Order: sequence, then C-alpha cells, then structure tokens
Amino acid sequence: MAIKLNKREKIGVAAAAAAIVIFLVLQVLVFPLFEKNAQLSRTLATRQQEREQILQLQADYRKTAEKAEQAQRYLKTRQRGFTLFSFLETLAGQTGVKSHIAYMRPTTTTLKDSPYRLSMVEMKLEEITMAQLLTYLHGIETSRDMISIKRLSVSKGEQKADLINTVFQVETVEM
Repeated sequence: MAIKLNKREKIGVAAAAAAIVIFLVLQVLVFPLFEKNAQLSRTLATRQQEREQILQLQADYRKTAEKAEQAQRYLKTRQRGFTLFSFLETLAGQTGVKSHIAYMRPTTTTLKDSPYRLSMVEMKLEEITMAQLLTYLHGIETSRDMISIKRLSVSKGEQKADLINTVFQVETVEM
C-alpha cells in the first residue's frame, strides 16, 4: 500500500526528514565537540593557574634556600666563642648605654633535631634617650651575626620626662 503524497506534502516530509537529520548530526557530532572544546579550555586554564602557582612556589623556595645558605655562611664566619650575652654587653659599652642596664636575663633553648640552639636575652635599659635606644637597636639589627629583636616595650622614664625605659628580647641561633 503506497501512500500517494502531493508535491507540497513531499516537500514537508523532506524538510522534516532534513530537520531530523540536522538535529541528529548536531546532537551526535557538533554539540559534543563544542562541549569537549569548552572542557579542554577549562582544563587548560586550570593547568595554567597550577603552573603559575608552581613557579611562585619555586621562586619562594629558591629565596628561602638562598637565605638559609646565607645564614649558614654567617654562622660559619661568626667569631669563635660568640655568645649573644657578650655581644649585647659589648655593644652596650660601645653605644654608651652599659651603665643604664638594669638587667640582662639570658636563656638558651636547644632546637629539636638540630645542631643549633636558640639563644635569647631579655634586657632592660633605664633612663636613656630615644637616640641612645635607636643607636643600640640599630647596632643589633645591622649585625652580621643574625641577631634580631623579638619583642620591644618602651615606657616613659620615672625621673625625667625626656628619658625612657625599655625592655626587649633579642634572639639568635648559635651552634
């Protein structure tokens, strides 16, 4: 039983068949390619971000390694028998604040799984000028002996308004 279609109906059926074929080609071939392309673009962007992070971490590691190497060199060139306490006392004499030392309290902590120990001195200076304090602190911070100021507290002097009292902690690593 053959169905007789007129010309107009044949064009409609052909157009519908063509639309179905185009729809199937789009669904099976074109849309998956676009989706795969979008997925690859997202993956590429993610990989580029990861690469940038790796490069940043690599740069940070190199800086840290250079600082560690420099610290090793400084420790090796330090005078034999160096102690933080004697360094601070000598510097106090050189900067004119030795007579203003109220106390110096040294402590040493052995660093776990390391040949080094952390040496710390808490120190109080009384009735000194701001210029004297700055000169002393500058001598500490610019020393090549890897000494740093961990904590600093400054208060007004008790006898003269232009003088100050200060308590600070200084630390370094020793072998």
